[in-house]
Order: sequence, then structure tokens, then C-alpha cells
Amino acid sequence: MNTSYQKIQDQLMAAKPKCEELIEMMRSSEISLQNPYSEFFNAYRLIVLQAWDFAKKLEQEPLLKNIPLRELQQLNSDYYASLHPEKGYENSLANPDYAHKLYGDKMGAFLSAVFSRAYSSRHFLLMGLYPDLEISLNIYFRFLETADTPDYEVWLDIYRQEIQKDMELRTKASLAGRYCPEQDYYYKIVSDADLDDIRYLYRYGVYLGEHDIQMADFMRNYPPQELAAIAKFFVTSWVDGFVRTKKDYTKKKFATLIIPAGMEALGRLIIDELAAIGIQALVPRPHTIGINRQYQYDHRYDGALSLDREFMEQSLKAMANGYEELKDLIALQAGPLYVELFGEIPFSPKNKSTALKLSQEQQKLRQEQAAHAGQIYYSYYKRDESSFSIIAFPSTEIGENFPEIFADTLKINLLDSNRYAKIQQNIIDVLDTADYVHVKGKPGNDTDIKVQMHELKNPDLETLFENCVADVNIPVGEVFTSPVLKGSTGTLHVEDIYLNGLRFFNLRIHFEDGWVKDYSCTNYDDPIEAKNYVHENLLLPHKTLPIGEFAIGTNTTAYQIAKKHDIMPLLPILIIEKMGPHFAIGDTCFSHEEDAPHPSFVNGKEMIAVENEHSATRKEDPVNAYLMKHLDITLPYEMLKFISAVHKDGTKTDIIRDGRFVVPGTEELNIPLIEMEKD
Repeated sequence: MNTSYQKIQDQLMAAKPKCEELIEMMRSSEISLQNPYSEFFNAYRLIVLQAWDFAKKLEQEPLLKNIPLRELQQLNSDYYASLHPEKGYENSLANPDYAHKLYGDKMGAFLSAVFSRAYSSRHFLLMGLYPDLEISLNIYFRFLETADTPDYEVWLDIYRQEIQKDMELRTKASLAGRYCPEQDYYYKIVSDADLDDIRYLYRYGVYLGEHDIQMADFMRNYPPQELAAIAKFFVTSWVDGFVRTKKDYTKKKFATLIIPAGMEALGRLIIDELAAIGIQALVPRPHTIGINRQYQYDHRYDGALSLDREFMEQSLKAMANGYEELKDLIALQAGPLYVELFGEIPFSPKNKSTALKLSQEQQKLRQEQAAHAGQIYYSYYKRDESSFSIIAFPSTEIGENFPEIFADTLKINLLDSNRYAKIQQNIIDVLDTADYVHVKGKPGNDTDIKVQMHELKNPDLETLFENCVADVNIPVGEVFTSPVLKGSTGTLHVEDIYLNGLRFFNLRIHFEDGWVKDYSCTNYDDPIEAKNYVHENLLLPHKTLPIGEFAIGTNTTAYQIAKKHDIMPLLPILIIEKMGPHFAIGDTCFSHEEDAPHPSFVNGKEMIAVENEHSATRKEDPVNAYLMKHLDITLPYEMLKFISAVHKDGTKTDIIRDGRFVVPGTEELNIPLIEMEKD
């Protein structure tokens, strides 16, 4: 066993006896109903004790074989009852609006955030994170000691003291959970569980909804040979990401496999495929759809309670020490394989004034913290030695046509990379002659933007665009570059798009010399509230972001299928970015690996458009040169009038005109578009 991991585990377990003692005290504690904060204490106590009792059940019955399914379902339902959007959240302390009614402005937002943290108790226990649980228990008892004369500032100070305890150990434990093969709790479930007994899902300790269960049933009954073919294709694509960039994955030992709950049948086969090439999978907690997206949105800034310069510096120091202690393991990480789901009902959140927000000073601190954290991370995790791969499938939440949509998605994901690479090279050959690219929306769409290109000094040996096929980003189908910022000016307008799990209507972003200058949407009647919605969810902690990427998607088959099933607003960025031009705000695609070689696997030309004026400052100012954000925003074909390469002499060569690819050699891309018109 890794000695660093064992040392961390021993330190974590040292806190267990104290937690056991405090749990028994909590179990026997009585809260007077006359206490004005009795509802908070009783709700907090209930959640922590339920988490403890569930963990004890798992300790006694690790496979849950002797616990009736109905009992597990009830335990799951009871634990998350106060978060249920229809049945519990309105009158839950997790809801800042309700906490505000009970306890007023400051204390309401504060106690809602503190109560929300209690919901992490299950995770703390399953991962053996006893210092984190002890903090939750200490908060409860220290608040209780002063409950007769509660004071917001006193309680906030208590919370801040507790949240900073054992920070270095807790940070190391978090990193060990990501990088150490010995932390194999979820790996064992995915690799060894009896998938015919749905009770295995409850071992995760997370909320399980009907769609998580339906996905498990679907995958369990999926033809095994077809499932094996998907796993093999996915791992082959991951390997191709190394081969095409001339990186050696055989120097590495581990790859992180991230899957949705319910897709364990596929995850198990991916683990086997990785093992066959000498790579051991590390499996973090599979992700679920969750119970209440409004709850998650309400608590996105709970860190405001503790974020100040002292906390930031302490957390960065803990992070640096943690990475240093585990550096040998991190050096062996090859990169993740990520399976994601799409198709959830689009979510437009309610923006609550009662929820915590970051102050202007905290926004600056968060930006500074992200920059320093990125510098620490990339000094140990070498992007120029690693790769990744992402693939997406529909959730059963997408509707009654789910099986057909799943089959069509698989068709999209398995499109021939080599065939597309040849077609896309024709587009790149034209784009390499451009001084800038002009993108304009059809009438009714306000997109009108000029994207400035780098200058090719040796066109025979250099190229401006990456020929992107099905390796790191599945499915196949885009060419992309890092634009020059100066001169990249204009407006991007998308009528309906899903970004970061949130829906945006009539999103308009105006760029000036490559930077976001202004923005708006129509999600709210109040234009100020709408603008804040864009800022908080797309830009924060930054006031502005540069254009990090410009790309043209070529996957018209994906577009055809999306229109066939009427699921365009439900698609993830991973697929929708292949359906038209897209602009990424934030860092370039080559962040932290600009100085590595980037030869085209098609013709060997060196990709030279790997940075912009901002990322080029990395050698003088490595902390502030990176934004630690990269968000793709796509303008689908249906909103597009033209994309033209504009040459230095002012002449133009169209790439797309009136909804058709017009570069010679790209005629095949128009076939799905023509078929759509016939339908």
C-alpha cells in the first residue's frame, strides 16, 4: 500500500472515536421547542444521524443483500425529503427563502448554508472522512452552547474556525480519493457489484431518482456484444488522443473513469479494456441527475461564508503540500475518460435574493485562488503528457423515445474519424489562407463577428486549425483554432442554449478586440437581473473573458438526428459544438501545453495558433495568464447565414453559405441537410 495513503488514512481514522462520542451525545440531546432555533437544530441533527445510521448499515451489510429494496428506497427518500422540489423544499431550511422567513436576512442565509453542508455527512462517512464529520458535529454543539443568546457574528466566527480545522489533512484526503488506487470504494461497486440486484446502487449513498434506476435497467439488458463494442471504441479513442498528439500513454499507470450512476455495465467493460492496455482505472463517485437543481443553484456561493485572504492562502498552501506529498502518484495519471448524460428537462433557475452571494472583494479572491490553484495543479499534472476522452449518451429523462435516441446517439458517436478528417482538411486548407473569418447570422439572428487569424509564416509547414476527430471529444466533427484577440470584434447571438446545466434565452455577447465587452439574455424581464444571470453563471469570478477558441462544427448527421427528435436544446456542448460555428470564452484549447509540438496527424503540418495575446503572457506572469475557464457557445446551422474566409486583399471564400457547406470536397456533409428538407 502507498505509504502516503496509509498515513493519511491513519490520521483520518484517529478522528473516528471522537465522532462516535459526539454522535451518541447528539442522539441523546434534546432541543426545547421554546428555543427560537429549535427547527434548525432538529433538522440538522436528523440529517447527521440518518447519515450515521445508513453508514452503520453498510458497515454491517456491505452488499446490502439482506436489506429489503423497499427499505433502501425509503431510507433514500427520507434522507433527501427536505430537498424534494415538490414535497419538501418549500419549507426546508436548505431553501434560503424559508430560512429567511424564520431567521431573517443574515442569519437565514447563514443557517441555510450550514444546514446544506450537513448533507455531505453521508459522503464523509462512506469515504472515512471523519475530520470533516467532526467539524459538522462541533458546529452543532458549539451553536447549541450559545443558542439561548444567539449572535450572528459569534456563530459565523465559530463556523469559520471549524471549517479551517485540519485543512491540510482534509485536502490530502480529498486528493488521495482522486489519485490513490487504494481508495477503491466506488471502483469495487462498479467492477464487482451484482448488476442484476438493483440494491447495489444504494451503496453509493447518493440520491437515486427514477431515471437512475431506469438507466441501470436499460444498460443491464443492453446487448452485451454491442456494449463491449462501445467500451472498446471509447478506450481506443482515448488512446488515439495520445497517438495523434505523439504522447506516450505507456509511461502512465492510471486513468480516471467517470460514469453516471446506472451505467455500471458499461463502466465495468471500460475498466477491462483499460486493464488490457496496462492502465488501471480509478473510479470516483458516479454522478447522478440529483434531486433538485434549484437547491444546487441556491447554494453555489456558500463559500462566501469563509472566503477571505487568510482562508484562500491557507487552502492554497494545503493544496500545494498535498500535491507534493502525492506527486509520484499524480505523475502516473494519464487523464480521464468521462461518460456524461444529456436530456434532462431544461432548467431556468429562480434567482433568490436570500441566497449567499460573493462580494466584489470575494470575486477577486476567487479569481486569484483559481489562478494559483491552476498553477499548482498543472505543475504536477502535466497536460503535455496526458490526454482525455469524453462521450455522451441520453438520459432516460429525455422522454419515451429514449431507446431510439440512444441508438441514434450511438450512430453519431461511432462515425468514421478518418473519413471526416479528409473532408475537414479541405475546410482547413481554405481557412489557412484567411486574414480573418466572418460569421453572420441569418435574418433575425444578430450574430455578426469578425474573428482574426494568426499569420502563417510558412504555409507549407504550418497550419492554423486543428483537425478534430473522435478521440478526445466524441463525436467527430470540428476544426478549431485560437484566434488573435486584437481585431476579433462583433456580436454572438444564440436564441436558445443550455450552458453549465442552465438554459439561456437570446444570449447575446458582444466582443471587442477579443474580450467580452457586453452581454445580455431574456431569461428575466428585468434586464439587470438577466445580465447578472449571465455574469454569475458564465463569467464569474471574472468580469470579462477572452475568445479562447473559434471552431466550425461539421457533424451534420448529429444535426439531422437532433432535429429529427426535436432535442436541440437538450444536447450537451460535446455534441452541439459539432453543429455549427462555436466560440469558447476563457482559456485556449492548448492551455498549459502551448510549447509542446502540435503536428497535424493528417499532413504533419505544425499547428501554430495555440495561444493568444493573453495566454502569451504565461512566461512573465504564469498565474494570471490563465483564466481556468473554457465554455463553448455554439451557433447552430439553422441560425447561420454564412461563414467566410476573408483574405488580405479583401476577397472572400465561403465555408458555409445559406445552410450548405460550399468548399469543394465537403459535399458529403450536405447530404443529411438535404435529407432533412425532403422529410
